[in-house]
Amino acid sequence: MKRLFVIICLLVLTPSLFAQIDLFDDDTTAAECSHNSFDLGIRKSGISFGNSPVWNGLRINFSDCGVEEINGINITFWKPGRNEGSRINGISIGLAPFADELKGIQIGLIGVVAQEKLQGINIGGLAAVSEGNMDGVNFGGLAVVSQNNLRGINIGGLATVSEANQVGFNFGGLAVVSQGNLFGFNFGGLAVVAEGQMSGINIGGLAVVGQESLKGINLAGLAVVSEGDILGINQALLAIVSQTAIKGITIAGYKIDAPEFRGLNISGWVDVEDFVGLSTAVYHKISNTQRGLVIGLFNVAEELHGVQIGLINIAKNNKGIAKVLPIINANFD
Repeated sequence: MKRLFVIICLLVLTPSLFAQIDLFDDDTTAAECSHNSFDLGIRKSGISFGNSPVWNGLRINFSDCGVEEINGINITFWKPGRNEGSRINGISIGLAPFADELKGIQIGLIGVVAQEKLQGINIGGLAAVSEGNMDGVNFGGLAVVSQNNLRGINIGGLATVSEANQVGFNFGGLAVVSQGNLFGFNFGGLAVVAEGQMSGINIGGLAVVGQESLKGINLAGLAVVSEGDILGINQALLAIVSQTAIKGITIAGYKIDAPEFRGLNISGWVDVEDFVGLSTAVYHKISNTQRGLVIGLFNVAEELHGVQIGLINIAKNNKGIAKVLPIINANFD
């Protein structure tokens, strides 16, 4: 399991590198920007060629600098300067569309970057990045990254990452990572990871990992792991592990491990403290109370209140020869 967490840590750290890429001219302020433009229109509306700070309509510029507000279609060819307080509403096309707020359709050859808010359809050749909330349909060739909430349809070639909540359809070629809650349909080629609650359908090629509760359908190539409760339908080729409780339907190739289990289980090994429900496994180790039916080759319960079926059945609260019986053992007290 330690190796699994090392892999996950790498997945969490790698996407953060995209936020360090400098797409902007250094030390550029609005006062240093030239706002020369050739305009065809009236009252700042129509067609503008150049660095007009405010425009409505079609605006074509080499590199945006000191932009205030653009409404319409904005086309730029080179990396932007610093545009403090800028808002662009409509369609933005260029090497890397950038503003404090971007709303509409944004297409960037390298990336799409918003410092406060990114809304609409956002397509970045390398990445779509927002320092604030990101809402809508977001695609990054390598990553989709939000330093706040990420909501909508989010597809990152390597990863989708949010420092707050992530809600909707989230696809990462390697990972889906949320430092807050994660809700919706989430697929990570290697892992789906949340530091908060995770609810919905969660599929990780290697692992699904939550620091709080996991609720819904959780499927992993190797392991489903949570520091909180795991609730719902859970499947892993290796293990399903909770530090509190597993409740629902579990299918694990090797092991389920939790202080409490309630539900239906099929696995190789059950290692729990309290058990309620039905289980089929090669080995059942119930270190406290079993209530229900277990079927396996070797079954052990500290306190049995139900039925054991297997080659060897041990119920430590039974008396005499009934403590260890072949084929079947029972206690209904």
